[in-house]
Amino acid sequence: MLVLRPHMVTPGRREYARSVQMSAILREAFLYSEKRARDCVFQAAENALANLEIAPTLASLIRLALEGARVHAKSIQYDLLNSETVTRAVFNAMLQAGVLLGTDRQPIPVDLRAYASPVSSLAPDFRNETESFLLEFLVAALGDVRTRDHLSLAHVLFRQFDPAVPMADLEDRLVMLFARLSDRIELSPSGTYVIRDKRSYLTVAEST
Repeated sequence: MLVLRPHMVTPGRREYARSVQMSAILREAFLYSEKRARDCVFQAAENALANLEIAPTLASLIRLALEGARVHAKSIQYDLLNSETVTRAVFNAMLQAGVLLGTDRQPIPVDLRAYASPVSSLAPDFRNETESFLLEFLVAALGDVRTRDHLSLAHVLFRQFDPAVPMADLEDRLVMLFARLSDRIELSPSGTYVIRDKRSYLTVAEST
């Protein structure tokens, strides 16, 4: 009898269709990125800000992070495909998540001034905050996310196409993010996730 170890578990037909639906929603909102690519951009943004004496505008930081992400990806032998689109999508998520801080240490507003605003730093725990936003966005956009969708959510948010990363680890990360959102999302008796207080889910157009 074949016994599936955690790292061998893959989404079935329903889970695959559901994750395709979820990724399409993120792509439509210009928020989609694969996990390893997202991590490359996160690292590059952090490095860029740490090495600058003057706060760059968001538009400038994106360009710096793009180059840094390419260098970092090459150093870990990762093929960062569509690097410019991915970098801008990650920054769109960071902006909407409120983790890009201006010179007043407040989140940069999501408006027409955003890309001209200086970025002085990243919010503490900005990686978790950004990925929590992506999860909350999906729950709000779909409106019918249930506990049975955990595998699909984990796949679309954290897939790395690396068989060495157990799917169970990705699911554990997902439920950790749900726990972080306990003040914003509740679980109904039917097993459906419900947003208590919807934010203004804005999609920021790509800047120059």
